[in-house]
Amino acid sequence: MTYKGKTITRHQRGNWYVRVRFNSKVHTIYGRTQIDCYDKLKAVVEQIENNKIIEHAKLLQKFAPPTQEIARVETVPTQKQYTLQEWFGEWLGSYKIGNVRASTINGFKQDFKKLEKLHDLKLGEITNIMLSKAINESSHKSKAGIYNFSSLIKQMFDVAFNNRLIEMNPARNLPKPKHFAKNQKRALTHEQEQKFINLCLADLDKYEPLLICVLQGIRKGEMLALRPNDLCFVKNTLRIDESYDEQNPNDLLTKNQDSNRTMPMFELTRQVLLKYEHYEPTQRIYTKSSAQLSKLLGELLEKNDLPRLTIHELRHTFISRCHEKKIDEIIVQKWVGHAIGSRMTKAVYTHVSSEAELNFIETMNKKTA
Repeated sequence: MTYKGKTITRHQRGNWYVRVRFNSKVHTIYGRTQIDCYDKLKAVVEQIENNKIIEHAKLLQKFAPPTQEIARVETVPTQKQYTLQEWFGEWLGSYKIGNVRASTINGFKQDFKKLEKLHDLKLGEITNIMLSKAINESSHKSKAGIYNFSSLIKQMFDVAFNNRLIEMNPARNLPKPKHFAKNQKRALTHEQEQKFINLCLADLDKYEPLLICVLQGIRKGEMLALRPNDLCFVKNTLRIDESYDEQNPNDLLTKNQDSNRTMPMFELTRQVLLKYEHYEPTQRIYTKSSAQLSKLLGELLEKNDLPRLTIHELRHTFISRCHEKKIDEIIVQKWVGHAIGSRMTKAVYTHVSSEAELNFIETMNKKTA
């Protein structure tokens, strides 16, 4: 690990160190871990570069070998000492509003209320223990709820730390909450999926929206936002660039930028959707509410002795089939709207897609055979 050309090395005693030349002398900075040493190095270099240390030598002397107490870096002066409440408003307005969906903003606001005991504290006064306690004592019961709450905390403090509003990041290395149970992603088996598809085909008037979710692996909001002008029967493609939420009907942003995509319209999907070819182009195809769809799915699964799943787990089923059929991971990520990864990975995908994707589409078209 390096920082600005300075390499952090492991000592034979097991700790880590890095050397910094200052005032014609070489000073050694020690850390119990590589990350610990990196943080100390970064703090020293940044303060030296910005002329924010009065007595440089005294500061460097504080970084003694780990047999002594771990050193602290003097607090970096900031333009404003935000309280947590003030920083949440600043962070939300500068980084989130306009970039994420209104429902996501509302979720942030609801989760932030659970930090009420910390609202009036300065950012620099908040500790890792305080945040860990807040997460463990939160009212969230599901893994998704706890994850979102923890993510909010981490994002806020990461941005504050990167903007040098705080000396140390208290949200770093937060322990997993005590009731953070391991999530088991559920999906239908191949045989169960075939049964589910056949049941939906037998009563399309009722179950067509659910069928599209499992055939294409799209999210519920993406399915509810589909319009005839998203369907291209010449190229057999499906355009996904909107997501519908009845709580925020005017907010049609998808989950993130990677969610905006054009994916193959598989053969069975084409047969089902062909009837919409000449419908009003901008009218939503599916207008049932989320509650109605969840109820329909629950009844269908229960009556036919199929595992109880959520609508989103129909998407898990699609992804599971792709993996079973050895569809290239990059192709699967593109189809379902997951982040493909680095720019290099995206470049590789662009290069191979013209040769590989047609074969993968043909493989998926045989899934109901």
